[in-house]
Amino acid sequence: MALYDTRFGLPQSMVDYLNQGLPSISGIFQPSEPSIPTPVEDEEKILEELYPQNVSSGGDGYSVYNPDPNMTRTPDQYSPYAYNRAMRNTELGTVSPNPDMYYPKESGLANLLNFVPYIGSIKRGIEFFKDKLPISRAGIFQNELLGGGFTLDNIGRIVSAPGKYNTPEGIMAGYNPISGGGLYTLSGGQKGEPATYGLDKAYDKRRDRIAKTLKEKYGMLDKDIQAAIAGEYKGEIPVDKRFNNRPTDLINTLNLLNQSQNLFNKRREMADIVFDRKVAERQKEKQRAAVQEAAKKSSGPSYSGMSSIGSGGGGGGDRPDRDRRSVTKSSAAKSKGVGGGGYTKSDSTRESYRGRY
Repeated sequence: MALYDTRFGLPQSMVDYLNQGLPSISGIFQPSEPSIPTPVEDEEKILEELYPQNVSSGGDGYSVYNPDPNMTRTPDQYSPYAYNRAMRNTELGTVSPNPDMYYPKESGLANLLNFVPYIGSIKRGIEFFKDKLPISRAGIFQNELLGGGFTLDNIGRIVSAPGKYNTPEGIMAGYNPISGGGLYTLSGGQKGEPATYGLDKAYDKRRDRIAKTLKEKYGMLDKDIQAAIAGEYKGEIPVDKRFNNRPTDLINTLNLLNQSQNLFNKRREMADIVFDRKVAERQKEKQRAAVQEAAKKSSGPSYSGMSSIGSGGGGGGDRPDRDRRSVTKSSAAKSKGVGGGGYTKSDSTRESYRGRY
């Protein structure tokens, strides 16, 4: 029997709706197959969550694992000329004398600018002030990192393109190779500590975290862990029973960290060579300028050639002038070449006019 009808003034459509049966819920309680959790692609990323880096660049979807191409510097932007010039001036002699290795070729636009009026003066002014500015060790270091295959964002962090994280150049994505030194620079070295160039502590910290995971989670022995850290582990790769005995990727990560650190430190050494060479050249230039300035001060003003002024010329300007007041008739008569060999009438006439004017 229907529970609702039209006796209470309900329309037939409403009565039909209220009298319809409830939907079946029997399928909700049917047993299903147990789900298997999907393994993560990289267990290192789980550890990164415990020790997060500043990996996000904002709300635009970019990060150190997916960098904004307009805000990154890539290896193809590396300039090798500074390092080549530095190596040319060392005892190693490993760079050939090819001039194209030391200075970039001017572009067509640069050649056209040479014809702009007063551009030469502007260029010389730029060169003058460039020599007065401090040598940028950070800029030199970042340039050499590009030469090693690393990619950097606009604030100097290492970034990796999608799919390039598990490489020696990308495994340290999110880390900044240069840290600190802001207060030291602003105070001219009076306060704070100088900047740190390198990631040795960061590499060691990541190895320590991985070693702890391998021991506590996978039960690896200490000797096997140390061999893995040294890149010498030859045993079986530990597996994670929670993920269907999936082999861990942490052993490979340790190898990548070793390769990355070796490459990174090599590029840092190259940057040090360039920086030290630039500092030495700047000091030599200052010493050369100081010597020239001291030579100018010690020599004083030059009066060469001025002794002939007023002497009548003729090359006798360096002889002392004769005191004409001591000349007498007798001395003039004895003087050679005066009045044709003696005191003459013309001489006497000149004497008669002495003192009248």
